[in-house]
Amino acid sequence: MADATFHVSIVTPDGTVYNEESTMLVVTTETGELGLMADHLPLIAALTIGELTVKHSDTGDHDTFVAVNGGYVKFDGKNAEVIADSAELQSEIDVNRAKNAKERAEKTIQHAREVEDPDELARGQVHLARALNRLRVSSES
Repeated sequence: MADATFHVSIVTPDGTVYNEESTMLVVTTETGELGLMADHLPLIAALTIGELTVKHSDTGDHDTFVAVNGGYVKFDGKNAEVIADSAELQSEIDVNRAKNAKERAEKTIQHAREVEDPDELARGQVHLARALNRLRVSSES
């Protein structure tokens, strides 16, 4: 029996990152992971910094992994539209750049704690979360 599919598009301010069919979409929201399949009830959900997985079959072969840095998903049962602040396909993540971003964020956090700057600390924590997410997604098999 063929898997029921639906259309998934992922767009950012820089353009379309992904635009294909899927059997399941797994996104990270503030309350945890959410899995969407064809004919799921319509919904809109806010996304956090996390991994987005586009599944293409029940086997897990050829799944697409995407590092997403916030945004939202809108789903009507037939189409899922992800509007992300930024999104990067696993295959396009520059691991060295992500490692450098992680190191810079850690230094920013350390400095913010030394000078007791809560705004700098918050910015550093967001940058660190984004870098760690990119590194995590880049290592998926």
